[in-house]
Amino acid sequence: MKRVYTADSVAMAWHVKNVLESNDIDATVRNEGLMTIAGEVPFVECLPEVWVLNDLNYLLAGKLIKEIEDTPAVEGADWNCRNCQESNLASYAICWNCQSSIDEDDSDGGDRDKDGDAGHK
Repeated sequence: MKRVYTADSVAMAWHVKNVLESNDIDATVRNEGLMTIAGEVPFVECLPEVWVLNDLNYLLAGKLIKEIEDTPAVEGADWNCRNCQESNLASYAICWNCQSSIDEDDSDGGDRDKDGDAGHK
């Protein structure tokens, strides 16, 4: 078992663990409850860590973590769906409510009827 990542937050440690496991790399989060004793123990000893269970996955896990760290944060304003008018976060490419694309336009020549169903021309 090898440590592959030290996170600033428990949420980030679990995100890294989930990404690794979605790529068939068994991992575990350690120290997730130690922040409550920071101050009595040096805080760097209390940070959450992600460990791979199989040492053979160490290099691949490192590459995946680098991809996570190198991915730029999505910037921009939240947007309202043209189909259902629901508010969506800038990072969403499709509406969370009706699954319409951010650039889908209802004025595309009538491919959708008033209920949102695909029509026939």
